[in-house]
Amino acid sequence: MNRRSPPWGAIEAFVVASQSASFKDAAAELALSPAAFSRRIQSLENHIGVRLFDRTAPTLDLTSAGHTYLERLKPGYDSIRAAAEWMLPNPKQRPIRVGVSQSFAINWLIPRLPRFQASAPDIRLVLHTSAHSADVQGGAADVRILFGHGEWEDVSTQKLFDLEACVVSAPVLADGEAPPRTLRDLADCCLLDLANPRGSWDRWLAATAHDGAVAPRKRIEFDSLQVMYEAAAQGMGVALGVAPFVDQFLAGGRLRVALGPALPMHGAYYVTALPEMRRHPAVARFWNWLAGESATPPRIAIH
Repeated sequence: MNRRSPPWGAIEAFVVASQSASFKDAAAELALSPAAFSRRIQSLENHIGVRLFDRTAPTLDLTSAGHTYLERLKPGYDSIRAAAEWMLPNPKQRPIRVGVSQSFAINWLIPRLPRFQASAPDIRLVLHTSAHSADVQGGAADVRILFGHGEWEDVSTQKLFDLEACVVSAPVLADGEAPPRTLRDLADCCLLDLANPRGSWDRWLAATAHDGAVAPRKRIEFDSLQVMYEAAAQGMGVALGVAPFVDQFLAGGRLRVALGPALPMHGAYYVTALPEMRRHPAVARFWNWLAGESATPPRIAIH
């Protein structure tokens, strides 16, 4: 393999193509002819010595090597693009890149953003729905909202709010059974759980000081709160309801609080940024706005 870095034009062509429906569309986005664009992709493949795209597929698909290369390349590509954006002469053209999970963006941030836009019309935000602390450390995001314990190294952090959870369920489960009414009833339920952070159900059950009789036989894990609550709303099992993410399902009657109490979750939401970025005036305004908006933590009303 050639140890020198591949040309920037070839890297840009690869990243754009990975996000496009066809080479033709990607070439148009970069204002290149299809032939010139194909030469860039071919030169990159020759440079690193692997095929990046499956040219036998009816659609533009990455090979396994292409997926791996994109995953490793994208943070650096985003950082280089961001560095160029921050050097633009007009400060109003410099967007604040906010890394945030899809669930947090939909259920907490986006409903509040009009207030920030009204208070800071000169600041432009770009939301990236990603779930990695490396986004801030690697420069792919200027501000990142993360769930955890504030343990991230070399970044400034401030807690936004803690979370509480209680058991939620559809009015009727898919098998026609009624929702659980006691902790012992959970033994016959399918527990819907998150893959990350792992162990939320175990911690919630331990916090109830149950007598060990609760040993659910089935569990299904999800990587998204929204998808997990949708599965719960369709009666697939019971889930831990956490405000504000479950609020829409409760308000619409698709989910109900089945069991309390509302117990603290293991972790909290934090806003994070590199120290030098934390001091940037626009980032500081957004940071302080987030802190003000989170002054009242979301809670689920248990009747």
